[in-house]
Amino acid sequence: MKSWGRRIAVLAAAPALALGVSGEAMAYSGNTWVYLNNSSAPNGYSAAMVHVDDGDLFRVYDNFSDGRGVRGYLDILKPEEGGYVRVHSSYNGNGYISYSQFPYDVVSTRTYRMKVCTVDGMEDSTPAACSSWVRFSE
Repeated sequence: MKSWGRRIAVLAAAPALALGVSGEAMAYSGNTWVYLNNSSAPNGYSAAMVHVDDGDLFRVYDNFSDGRGVRGYLDILKPEEGGYVRVHSSYNGNGYISYSQFPYDVVSTRTYRMKVCTVDGMEDSTPAACSSWVRFSE
């Protein structure tokens, strides 16, 4: 019976592990997520982006096998320049249940926003669909 319990535990953890999420990262209270909702996709979203506060990493997830890649965008609020300014974007063309990541030092006194979109390749500047912007700060 013990081996069945272990199998069930492994199967229950598989979705989080497939997305590259550890129990430690999930429990960290400072993480910020944004999702591109899609009722046809597994879990109801086709793409996601997360700011992993512990280490200031950003991950862009592809959660839908539709032949498209995804791109995550990170902006910083700079009122002196008239609003938000793009500081980084990351393309993930690695396929279903994959992610790309990049580091960016988030400063506690600043405001940021991020969104994620589906795109038709690395050079596509006209996303097919995008999430709403999610604002955050540390």
